[in-house]
Amino acid sequence: MARTKVKQMGDDKLIGVIEKLQDEMAVQKSLDSTTLDMSDDNIIANKILQAKYSFLYNEARHRHTRFSGYTNAISE
Repeated sequence: MARTKVKQMGDDKLIGVIEKLQDEMAVQKSLDSTTLDMSDDNIIANKILQAKYSFLYNEARHRHTRFSGYTNAISE
C-alpha cells in the first residue's frame, strides 16, 4: 500500500513538471513565430527545453503514468 502511494506521489510530481514544460514550450512556440532572427542562445535554450520534455515524457510512459486532468500531458 505504501509503495503505491509513493509511486503516485512521484507520478503527480512528474506530471506537474511535464505540464510546466508544455506551457513553456507553448509560449516559446508563439514567440518563435513572431521573432525574425533567432539568436544562438535562443535556439540552444529551445533545444534543451524540448530535450527535457522528451526525456520526462518517455520516463512517464515507461512508468505507465496515468493522467486524467485537463491537459494531455500523458496519453496512451
